[in-house]
Amino acid sequence: MISTQIPSKSYVKRLDVFYVLSEGVVVAGDVESKSRKGLLHYTRIVLDPVTMKITKASCDCEAGAFGKKCWHVKTLEELVKTDLKKEVEKVREEMLAVEEDIASWG
Repeated sequence: MISTQIPSKSYVKRLDVFYVLSEGVVVAGDVESKSRKGLLHYTRIVLDPVTMKITKASCDCEAGAFGKKCWHVKTLEELVKTDLKKEVEKVREEMLAVEEDIASWG
């Protein structure tokens, strides 16, 4: 798991990039509310390791509770395309290596 801080993005307080074999590459973090200073929302997106497209997205904010795509999810999506590209690719390669190893067992 890679845990990182992005100083230029002050609204993102904590960020983790890791994988879950049954899901894919996960980017999760605490993203600060735009309307309520100091309130953090746990936001998570899951990327398919082959296509690198988002398969799941969730946020614990009000919009996310109703299944809507909120600003917090869009923020993480943007970070994946820009600042987190290297970290996401590193985790993706690690995940694919583990899956290949498991496949060779039997």
